[in-house]
Amino acid sequence: MKKNHKYALRRALLVAIPLIILAIVLVCVNSCKREDYRVLQADEIARYTQGNEYSSREQEDFVEAALSLVGKVRYFWGGKSSAVGWDDEWGTMKTVTSSGSSTTGTERPYGLDCSGYVSWCFIQTGATPQQMSQSIGEGTWNQWQKSGEIDKIEARLGDIAFINRYPGATGNHIGIVVGFDAEGEPLIAHCTPSYDDVVVSTCGDQFRYFRRPAFLQDNRQ
Repeated sequence: MKKNHKYALRRALLVAIPLIILAIVLVCVNSCKREDYRVLQADEIARYTQGNEYSSREQEDFVEAALSLVGKVRYFWGGKSSAVGWDDEWGTMKTVTSSGSSTTGTERPYGLDCSGYVSWCFIQTGATPQQMSQSIGEGTWNQWQKSGEIDKIEARLGDIAFINRYPGATGNHIGIVVGFDAEGEPLIAHCTPSYDDVVVSTCGDQFRYFRRPAFLQDNRQ
């Protein structure tokens, strides 16, 4: 009986140990997941951006344009605009024609995607659509290519932030640095499908790659 009991105990341990290890791994994976960004409320946005100081008119126009659409424009996959100021097509029902989204082929209120938002903001600096295409680009890949890498601690107003790195990323998301919180962390304005809106958020562990658009590379602010 004692011998059988030892064998039974050994078999139980052989089964239990891998399960315990798996449980530990799962706990670690869950605890190490990338922290989501936190969306700021209107009073917080005002508190952290009202003291913004700019070193050029272009920088100010770019950031102020980004802030002007917070809470006002829906996310639309493939949504672009070359309008100066408000685009009257925003909010009208349109079919999503760009491929690659679960919304493709559906009717939705027209708005901007993340890179279209950045492009529109640049046009508000006085750039023509052609200058926008040459200087900051359309689509996250072009906007990555037409900007220079910086460290997060170097981030300034008007710099752009990405969730993934190119090359190698299967998809990406971009936003604009529009302020800094009390700890000096960059605050990012972006048009996001997660909220179907333009929001200002913290970086969390999501926005990890910072770059400087060419038109800001000579600014010292």
